[in-house]
Amino acid sequence: MRPMGDTRAHFWLMMRMSKTVGVDLGEALREGRLSARSYADAVTRCRGCDNAQGCAAWLDQTETAAHTPVYCRNADVFDGLGRA
Repeated sequence: MRPMGDTRAHFWLMMRMSKTVGVDLGEALREGRLSARSYADAVTRCRGCDNAQGCAAWLDQTETAAHTPVYCRNADVFDGLGRA
């Protein structure tokens, strides 16, 4: 089992991904559509991803997208929250 990725780095990848797919995680938290536990779990899932460099490269090349890449471990979270 490989170690989890850096919390801060994956937090920022998740923030970039949410912006790219048009999901406002802060608003979802405030509105109760996303619990603090679900948010923390999403960061942990992101930390477990072994494609962080590919994700960062995709984000660097993608300004907006209708959906996350197929390998995103938080696709269900972002799709469930819909676009902002």
